[in-house]
Amino acid sequence: MHHRRGLVRRSRNSGDFHDRPAGYDAGREKTRTVEAPRVTAAREQCVGDNWIILLFIAAGILFTVMSWYAAEKRRKALAEFAHANGFEFKSAPGDIHEKYEAFSPFGSGRNRRSANLIHGQRGEIRWEMFDYRYTTGSGKNKTSHRVGVVVAKVPLMLPRLRIRPEHIFDKLAAAVGFDDIDFESAEFSRKYHVKGDDRKTAYDLIHPQMIEYLLSKPAHDWQIGGSVILFQKSGHFSTAEMTDSMALISGFVERIPEYVRQDMGMRPAV
Repeated sequence: MHHRRGLVRRSRNSGDFHDRPAGYDAGREKTRTVEAPRVTAAREQCVGDNWIILLFIAAGILFTVMSWYAAEKRRKALAEFAHANGFEFKSAPGDIHEKYEAFSPFGSGRNRRSANLIHGQRGEIRWEMFDYRYTTGSGKNKTSHRVGVVVAKVPLMLPRLRIRPEHIFDKLAAAVGFDDIDFESAEFSRKYHVKGDDRKTAYDLIHPQMIEYLLSKPAHDWQIGGSVILFQKSGHFSTAEMTDSMALISGFVERIPEYVRQDMGMRPAV
């Protein structure tokens, strides 16, 4: 029997005859058989990667919407708070922070801006409350800082003073000679770190009744100088915290002795 060479070839493995087209390459066929699952796996991986990208995009959109909603909700709450207290409210970005560059953290970093300003007068105190943000570092070390601020402007010329919660590093600094102003109340000295330009005026201002008052209240970072008493905290002040801060600062001002007001050319509180 004669077989056409181009149509029939003998299988080397089984000895059977199989019809194969001329030019058939078993190695290439095997490669195709192996590559097919790889192509399928690659396509599945591509689809999986696309889903991950879509999930990230969806999460970003959701975060943006939720942030916008939270900001709008807070702006509404601030507007209502301002109205209830007879104050004015301005949500647009401004530059009120520039007046306080002598205080921390103003004057540091870049891209400094303030927003959500509430301001108004109550008694002898003019209030200014706002959100502040600034940027430090660059590249991977770039950090955006958000700070809540409450400022009381009083008709007094107060000494430069900072009263803040005591930290472990303050104790270490005191051990090597960098001490703060100590008071007769050991409890107060343990709770607060006090720095000022003049010890006498600090003692005049932080008298025993004032110490008792401050110890009865939550600890805050007090920055005092000239006509300014300033609170600042990371994040922002809620309207409830603004109310508490106003009450705390008002109580502080009310307890400034009359002789201190007169000695420094201050007019009596109204």
